[in-house]
This record gives sequence, structure tokens and C-alpha cells, in this order.
Amino acid sequence: MMLTDQDFDDALLANVLDRWRKVAMVVALTMEDLKTHAHGKNDLFFANRVMLLAQKGLIESQGDLTQMRYSEVRLK
Repeated sequence: MMLTDQDFDDALLANVLDRWRKVAMVVALTMEDLKTHAHGKNDLFFANRVMLLAQKGLIESQGDLTQMRYSEVRLK
């Protein structure tokens, strides 16, 4: 099964809460959820998708999103 960018984004959004959560946690949970379908996708791929979601205004962020452990996101 080939996943689209929208599939990855939907999976990431499912792990973003209405309270702040570390990007590293969102990425780790999403990778676990998709482990059988995300062949060749590493944590940096998912972290970049989180940045795109924030740039699109779908989620709020704080901290440096290039540093997963030192940034957080939440639903708007």
C-alpha cells in the first residue's frame, strides 16, 4: 500500500493534541502507527511534514521546529 503525503499528514495530526506535545513524541508515535506502511521514511521525513503542517497553519508550534526534542506543537 502506497501512502500519500496526505496520509502521512493525517497520521501526524492524529497524534497532535490540543495541549503542547514534543515534536519528537508526535513523530515517534506516528512512525509506530505507520511502521508497516512507511518503508524508507525516517524521523526527518516526519519532522519535515510537521513543519509543513505548521507552515500551512493547521497546527501551532513553539520552539525551533528543526530540533524535534526542543519544539512542541498543538492543534489550533
